[in-house]
Amino acid sequence: MSLEGIVLKEITDICPGDVAWFSKTVTEADIMMFAQLSGDYAPQHVSAEFGKTMMYGSRIAHGMLTAGLICPVLNRLCGDGSVTYSQEIKFKSAVLLNDTVTVRGEVTGVNPEENKVMIDVVCRKQGTGPEDRPLILATFVQKLEILPFEK
Repeated sequence: MSLEGIVLKEITDICPGDVAWFSKTVTEADIMMFAQLSGDYAPQHVSAEFGKTMMYGSRIAHGMLTAGLICPVLNRLCGDGSVTYSQEIKFKSAVLLNDTVTVRGEVTGVNPEENKVMIDVVCRKQGTGPEDRPLILATFVQKLEILPFEK
């Protein structure tokens, strides 16, 4: 098996204070592909007409699509050999078509005995600063599930 392009980390490579970022603009295609993948065709996601009746005046992206944008940050912080052990996600606002979502994750703790990493995550959209209401506040515990390796 080739590991070219895969980033592997050991628990000793990860420190509290490590930070990673990821940004993506959520498009019509993203929302429709997520609806197809998840089977969630709720009108607030797929019907422009229905979206106009909502408080945002537009369709909204699926919450789990937005939460899925956290995954690249978790991989950057913990490497490609980590899995999500637990998560707590609080949705604070909605993502509309063509919003750019920026995810920031910060390692808040490392447990070498259990091979676990604690990460706080904040998702925001364009035009919002640190004092503005976030889209998502989340806490993740990642577990490194890879056997020891040579560097």
